[in-house]
Formats: sequence, C-alpha cells, structure tokens
Amino acid sequence: MIKLNNRNRFELSIKKDVYSSLNKNKKIVHLFRSSNVGKCAKLFDDYFQQTTEINAKDWFLYYKSIMGIEIIKEVSEKIKEITELDLDICYNYSKFRILCQTWNGMLNEIDVINELKSEFPNVEFKKAPYELDENYFTDWEAYSKGTLFLGIQIKPITYKLMSTPYQQHAKLNHDVQRKKYIEEFKVPHFLIYYDNGMLCESETTTNKINTLLINLIEVK
Repeated sequence: MIKLNNRNRFELSIKKDVYSSLNKNKKIVHLFRSSNVGKCAKLFDDYFQQTTEINAKDWFLYYKSIMGIEIIKEVSEKIKEITELDLDICYNYSKFRILCQTWNGMLNEIDVINELKSEFPNVEFKKAPYELDENYFTDWEAYSKGTLFLGIQIKPITYKLMSTPYQQHAKLNHDVQRKKYIEEFKVPHFLIYYDNGMLCESETTTNKINTLLINLIEVK
C-alpha cells in the first residue's frame, strides 16, 4: 500500500529493484504515454490552478474525474500480462508512476518556491501555465510590483547528471526553449535545482535574484 511520509510525499511501496526494472522495461513504455494516461503535468497544473489548498486525496479524485476511475487498473492489468508480476505490484507501480510521482515532484517545486518567498517576500512567484512549461521550459515566473523579471525552471539535482544520448538530446531542446523564452519575454531565465525538497546553491541563486531586482530598480 502506498503511503504518505512525514514530509507529505508518497513512498515507494514495492522493492526499488523491481521499480527500476519496470521503468527500464521497453515493453510497457507505451502504456504510460499521455494518449493513454493523460498529460499528468497538465492535469496537475489544472488542479493546482483551481484550488486554494492542495492535498493528495483531492489530486487523486481530480485525476480520476478527468481520466476515469479504471485507467490505473487497466494499465496494471496490461503490465501483469506482459511481466507476469503480481497484480498488486503492477497496481502500486502504476499508481506511483502516474499519480504519486507527479504529486511528489510538484511538492518539491512548491517547497523551493516557498524557500525563495521567504528570501523575497515582496516578489510574487506565479505558477506558469502548462503551455509555458511545455513550450518554454518554464515552471514559475517572478514578478516585482507587477513586472515580470524572471522565468524559472525547477529540476531535481539528478537532472544535472543525465547523460544518455536521449537525455542529452532532451537537455539541448530545453536549452533552445529557455533561449526562446529569454528572446520573447525579454527577461532572464534561471534553471535551479533541488535535493530532498531544498534549493541547491541557495546563496548563489538568491544573489542572482537580488542583482536582477537591483537592476530593475535602476532601470525604473
């Protein structure tokens, strides 16, 4: 059974080696395409934008209201047919991958933003619409007195270490999207990292934001 830990994150309920093996299984990759299980990031964004206080139960209910209550069960049964693993393992894997990873990732983002808010209480950090993330690699935007001055993408520190040809290609595409954001919106774009829900290189990041704010005041 998948449970929340004391940091409000879901913990993996199957063995890590089994989870890792399923992640690498090319025969089940198609089952998790957005055409099958939905664009989870967009679904969470829609849920986030329409509520004042997020919680895991409401996120699950929202997902099921859009995608239907049977989708995770159907995916699990197909994984069982392919892998011959127990249905419980397949169900917990599917639920974690579709719902729980999305939840955990968003909470990590929010923790980083809350950390920045504590440093910059007069800055408004707005969650970017899904389309902005998809096209410009931008999770959040920062405003000072109503003026946009920074685009932000938040990634786990493991993103830095991604090195397979496919991952490198994805990172190059992300760089192109960041440059497009800078050119179109005429503001800088920061790629910042977290580890265990905490901002990495926090002093460097806060110094860079302070510099932007000082420059913004001088320009005005």
